[in-house]
Amino acid sequence: MYASPTERAGQKRGAATGEAVLAALAGLVAAAVYVLTLAPTVATNDAGRFQIAAPLLGTGHPTGYPTFILFGKLFTFLPFGDLAYRVNLMAAVFGGLACALLFVVARNLGAGRIPAFGSALLFAFTATFWSQATFAEVYSMHIALVLLVTALLLRWRQRGGSSLLVLAGLVAGLSLGNNAGTVLFAPTFLLLLFAGTVGGPRPKLRIRGLAVGALAFLAGLSVYAYVPIRGFAGAWHNYGDPVNNWADVWTLVSGARFQGLMDPTPATILSNVGGFLYHLAHQAPQPFGYALLVLLLVGGLAGLARLIAHRTVPGVALGLGLLVTLVYALSYGIDDIDVYYLPVYALLCVSLAVAATGAAGWARWMRPLAVAPVLVAAFLLGANFESSDRSGYTAERERAEQDLAALPEGAILYGKVPIIPATYLTEVEGERPDVTLRWLDGGTLERNFERDLRSGRPVLFLPEDSERYLEATESRATRTGFAREMILFEPR
Repeated sequence: MYASPTERAGQKRGAATGEAVLAALAGLVAAAVYVLTLAPTVATNDAGRFQIAAPLLGTGHPTGYPTFILFGKLFTFLPFGDLAYRVNLMAAVFGGLACALLFVVARNLGAGRIPAFGSALLFAFTATFWSQATFAEVYSMHIALVLLVTALLLRWRQRGGSSLLVLAGLVAGLSLGNNAGTVLFAPTFLLLLFAGTVGGPRPKLRIRGLAVGALAFLAGLSVYAYVPIRGFAGAWHNYGDPVNNWADVWTLVSGARFQGLMDPTPATILSNVGGFLYHLAHQAPQPFGYALLVLLLVGGLAGLARLIAHRTVPGVALGLGLLVTLVYALSYGIDDIDVYYLPVYALLCVSLAVAATGAAGWARWMRPLAVAPVLVAAFLLGANFESSDRSGYTAERERAEQDLAALPEGAILYGKVPIIPATYLTEVEGERPDVTLRWLDGGTLERNFERDLRSGRPVLFLPEDSERYLEATESRATRTGFAREMILFEPR
């Protein structure tokens, strides 16, 4: 039946509205679950450091994370919850945004609405991503910004327009300011930008549009100016990573102290493949995790093959992003390596949506496969809920409050990880201003211990993670018992 231009325009607007509604619904469902299971207050380790740095406009651990800290500061102006909760909330919001954008990317790559919707929620409720959306961590923002750049470049390939390039450049720069791992997607972005018409059209790339996009990228990347601006002003810095001069700035933003953990040799990469499969299998409780592993690997690779066959450039770009991020993670010898696999999981879910769409179109009896990702997502929501629920996670705050309450007037307290939530209470919430907290690193004792003992103030240690530092004090001081198993040092 003939449709007039006006009718066709109305149909396109209706389709676009439907797309936006489903994308928003995926994001809102995920974000609602994250908020329901969100940690209510301060944590420890990296999350605790961000909960200190964002309210105080300090600097983070390498590579500084200025984008995360600046956005986190904006969230601290919200009128509810303590300041740590508000930074946690940002992770939940960006987690929901990441899921909405995964739907958008999958749709731009030819996935059907239902498979794309289901795959977005499947990713949302994987154990690792869910965990990162309930604490003040950078990874939900990382996935969201990378998917946003990808979505913008895919849309640009379809429609053209320099405004999309400008926005993609700006977001890419900000993404690098949040997580330097964005550089691993450079081959993906460059291929989408420069590759010709193989497997799909690409608008003519004009020098002016490219130049403006590059300037927008530099504008986004300029967020790193925050590091010396705040560092040189004496702002709070991550323990062990001061920012007092330009050498400190480079050490921080380059991640120099972690570079020795990289070993990109074939032997190391191959030996860590088992670890990747282990983490992928533990995105759901066992034995169901093994079935999820098979689904994501088989479905993801099948979807990738389908993409390359039908839309070569976007398919190869997606495959490059998956391969580069996977090889990087397999080369990195760090304890919390599971979070470095998150981009791989996201891209596998995008490809799964494409595979489910293709399989559902092969034959009438296979059409139910279109809803398979939705069913798996619903299962993951129920199966992972209890283990992912951080809504009652107050242990770190309670422990820190007890530690501070036990300290005598004017105490100096040395420690490692438990110092972090205590620092949040003293620096952000203003508790116990009479107390000095010292983070134990290689030079802390040499710089401060003798002077602290001579000051006449009580000098105490938290014994956790500190035994090798305690040994270094034996010849200079006597240690005695104290409340909550702290160790009190007195001059000989």
